[in-house]
Parts: sequence; structure tokens; C-alpha cells
Amino acid sequence: MAATTTTHPPGTGLRSGADPRVSSRALAKGLEILDVLASASEPQSLADLAAALRLGKPSALRLLQTLASLHYVHKDSDGNYSRGSRLPGAPASHWAENLVLLASHDLAQLNHDLAETVSLAALFGDHVRVIQTLESSQNIRMSNYLNRILPPYASSLGKAITAFQPADQIQQLIQVFGLYKITENTITDPMRIREDLAQVRERGYACELEETVLGGCCIGAPIMERDGSVRAAVSVSLPFARYTGRMQQLIPERVAEAAARISKRRRR
Repeated sequence: MAATTTTHPPGTGLRSGADPRVSSRALAKGLEILDVLASASEPQSLADLAAALRLGKPSALRLLQTLASLHYVHKDSDGNYSRGSRLPGAPASHWAENLVLLASHDLAQLNHDLAETVSLAALFGDHVRVIQTLESSQNIRMSNYLNRILPPYASSLGKAITAFQPADQIQQLIQVFGLYKITENTITDPMRIREDLAQVRERGYACELEETVLGGCCIGAPIMERDGSVRAAVSVSLPFARYTGRMQQLIPERVAEAAARISKRRRR
């Protein structure tokens, strides 16, 4: 193999006397962070991570900010860090898997009592994804499927999670999914979307009436974390023809109650 010489323009390459191993050292420390978070049973503070890595807080923070921007690390509202959604196997084997276990009783109860499709979805960095679903036993039903990526502005699960995120993350969720009409009833005007999400926050649950599938509707409610943030939601889906009379009051009540019980378990 022929030898090559690489030149570095001023201000863009290695400085004279700089250690050429600096980049690999930074990578090694970044991987150490992921190892520490993988073995931790709860989110870690900046101080804890800096001590574990034998780094100063400013250096540790720079690494964490980079990893968080790429979704390898998640920073919660308390400023603590855990494994992010981009790590292979992380969501299924850790946070999301635990959530499915905690929610399993309430999902089964809703599915049995209402005889409609019940789903659980979670926030993974820049998208909302279905992590559990129990199909309706009725011949005519609204179906769902695992790992489905949900529109943050049209599906009830997407709305119930998106409505409680910071403004910049709401914008990111919509941009990543793409803003377009799925049915003739899909809201795509940014101002109307903001109003719809504000109503979700006010009443405590989200409605989707033929916005993703004509002839179908869905009611979803947010699941609160210990710190008050929302990373998941539960929903009931059914044909629009069955969402009449008493069901228009019963289903939102039952979904909100189930979400509240799951939230309570999450806070223990």
C-alpha cells in the first residue's frame, strides 16, 4: 500500500505538538459513559459520571452533550442521564420493557372490559413508537402493530406524548415524521396543531377522530414519570361507528384512569 501524506488547513487540523490520540481518547471516554449507564439501575448525575470517568465536570458534560444530541444518551428534566434510544436493544431491554410489565395488567383489563384494541407507545428520542398492543376480539376492529412509528400530530398516542414535550422537541418530532395529510381529517396547519396539543394538556387525554384511518378513532392518555415528564401513553382504538353515546364518555374516563394507575406505579 502506498504511503500518503495528509495536510491540514489552518484551524481545521491537528495543532503542532497536539497528541494525535486525543480523538481516540474522547471516543474511549464516550464508550465508558455508555458502559456506566448500561450497568446503572437508575439515571446518573453529571457529578457521578464525571467521578466514574475520572474527568472534570466540563469535560464530562461536553461528551454527554454530544452523546445526547445523537440520542445515545437521554437527559431527563432533573438533569440526570440514562441510556438513549439509539443504542441497539436499549429500549426493549430496559426502560420500555419495564414499562410494558408495569402496564400489562391495566392493558389487559381495558382490552377485556371494552372489547377494543388497546395499545401502549413510548417516546424514543425523535419519534413515538408502539411497544405493546392487544387486539380487539371483535370481527370489525381497529388494529395496531408493534414498532409502528406514530404521527405525533395525528394519532392519539402521538398527541398524548407530544403535547407534554418542550416546544423544540415538539418541532423535532413533527419534522422527523413529516407533516402531511394522512386522511382528509388530518390537521396539518401548525397553529391548529398547537391548539389541539394545548387541549390535550388541558383535558388530560387526546382524541383522534378519523385523522389516521377513515372510519377509525382512538383515545389516548399520557403516562407520567416520577419527575412529571411524559414518555409514554396508553390508548383504546375502535371503529368510529361504535364511538357513540355512552362510549364517548366511558372510553376517555377508562383510558385516563388506566394511565393514572400506570403513572402511579412508575413513580414508586
